[in-house]
Amino acid sequence: MSALRKLVASKTLDGHTGWIWDVSPSRNGELASVSNDMTIRLWNTKTGLQRGPAKDNGHSNWVRAVRFSPSGRLLATASDDMTVRIRDAITGFTYRTLQGHTGKVRVVEFSPDGTTLASASDDFSVRLWNAGEGSLLSALEGHSGWVRAVAFAPDGQTLASSSDDYSIRLWETATGRLIHALQGHDASVQAVCFSPDGRLLVSGARDKTLRIWDTTSGELRAVLEGHSGPLRLITFSADGRLIATAADDLTIRLWAVQSEPLEISRMGVVTGYSGWVRAIKLENDGSMVVYTSDDMTIKIWESA
Repeated sequence: MSALRKLVASKTLDGHTGWIWDVSPSRNGELASVSNDMTIRLWNTKTGLQRGPAKDNGHSNWVRAVRFSPSGRLLATASDDMTVRIRDAITGFTYRTLQGHTGKVRVVEFSPDGTTLASASDDFSVRLWNAGEGSLLSALEGHSGWVRAVAFAPDGQTLASSSDDYSIRLWETATGRLIHALQGHDASVQAVCFSPDGRLLVSGARDKTLRIWDTTSGELRAVLEGHSGPLRLITFSADGRLIATAADDLTIRLWAVQSEPLEISRMGVVTGYSGWVRAIKLENDGSMVVYTSDDMTIKIWESA
């Protein structure tokens, strides 16, 4: 495992005329972005050039989130208009408009096989949809606050949701059954992420802590401190030996994971970048690509 490497500016993606809410990298080197200019834009991350013209997002209010499907063929968007749209990533054609939430929809996430879409809302609920047909599979209810984040387990059989009610809930995706309600944070839980083997769940909250949970038993395994601001984003490396976390303190921290027995240690703070972190791609050697935005542009940073 290599030492921490400083990030250096790689590209600036310039084209939006409003504040950028979210970005989604695809597996084939593209990036989707949504903004309060009411457009969706696609970018080639290798050249930094926009791919084709900007497309109207089709919603009647701001879009808070965007996600590529695992294949990169579809895009899902979540909006303040209380709907979710599934569209062709190339043409922008909307295949499905998903209705049912009664509050702003802030989160969308595809299952690992791309067949299911999860959406989370200010109405305190999570909904699971058939991504191909647009039909509702389950309405997951139980949170008592806005739902801030969702994540599928690698096998797609479990979904984690986190909320302003300070809790994380684990659901069985096939039935909608609640598996565990995880309590321990002292503030809104903003981010959740499964380990690649699905055995651990990491949560990050506005209480500035990370918590590591056993997904089978629901047991709290560790509490990590170090950030001085609310957590924003969590990601694992593919081999599960590294975790990168980003917070509103404008830092990224890297953590080393040792299993059996579980031990997590700080590796340090990643430096060299600026702006709010919107996405991180973390490699097994600790190198990373980071996407930031705190204005109408997107900046890409890469390990030196």
